[in-house]
Amino acid sequence: MLNNTEIIGIDHGNRNMKTASSVFSAAIQPLQTRPDSLENILEYQNKIYYVGGQVPVMERVDKTDNDDYYLLTLAALAKELKFRKLTSSKVMLGTALPPRRFQQQKDGFKKYLSKTKELHFKFEGIHYHVTLENVYVFMQGHVVIHTLIKDNSGFCLLIDIGGGTVDLVGFVDGMPDGNYAISDKAALYCINRVNEEMVARLGTSVPPFFIESFMRYGDYECPDKYRIEITKCLREYSSEIYDIIQSNNYNLDLTNMVFMGGGASIIQHFGNNKDRNVKFVTDVCANAKGCEEAVKSILRARRKIQNERTA
Repeated sequence: MLNNTEIIGIDHGNRNMKTASSVFSAAIQPLQTRPDSLENILEYQNKIYYVGGQVPVMERVDKTDNDDYYLLTLAALAKELKFRKLTSSKVMLGTALPPRRFQQQKDGFKKYLSKTKELHFKFEGIHYHVTLENVYVFMQGHVVIHTLIKDNSGFCLLIDIGGGTVDLVGFVDGMPDGNYAISDKAALYCINRVNEEMVARLGTSVPPFFIESFMRYGDYECPDKYRIEITKCLREYSSEIYDIIQSNNYNLDLTNMVFMGGGASIIQHFGNNKDRNVKFVTDVCANAKGCEEAVKSILRARRKIQNERTA
């Protein structure tokens, strides 16, 4: 909290919504009637929604083209406020967009999330009242490099492997150097690719959560034939990511690389990382936490300027 206002960061992912303390599926569907169990039930403007479930294995390029992400934002606010033992609060909201979407979409995304200042809604039967003081939109990855990486001096290359895109962003002393590269060979691509290979090699598909468990933890309890083939696929995918980095003229032996996003754990577990200068930010809530720290930094800087003017 800062000045009696809660600072809440939300990461609006293709697969999952994240706050500093929660992760849940970025899926929402309307219901015709109020169910007996209110678990994962959002009530807003006399409509009822179920939050969670399966999401399409695809990138949602413009998250403002319908109300889904607005409603998911309400659910995220409720989850974070519940964690903080609050049901009513003023809120400064921080969120982030991928580098390639940032300049084009930041104003529209802020307008989308800011359309109602006084929010009244229920989540899991609990009424929440949020006074939205402001919305800040940052660049994904930048908030992590700038606020959460302790030693960000010199040059480093951020490789943010999200659900729909792999974003390569260069940083000098914690600030973007203006060089960006993009690939669509991200986590969703990896899941689809592994499944295609399972069908080709073993004649059967596997559930996405099964593949994601391998991606996240490096292993999963299963018959050896699946473990062997999935491991091969994820090693091949890791090599593809390093090939993308190299094809953008970065020397793999000399570049300080920071991997983050949902796919960072794939490289950590299955990549050829020996003798390379690599760091891994595998906390899926890192962008949300970074957004909170970035908002706090802005507010503290403004307070310092005000104090200097009145001194």
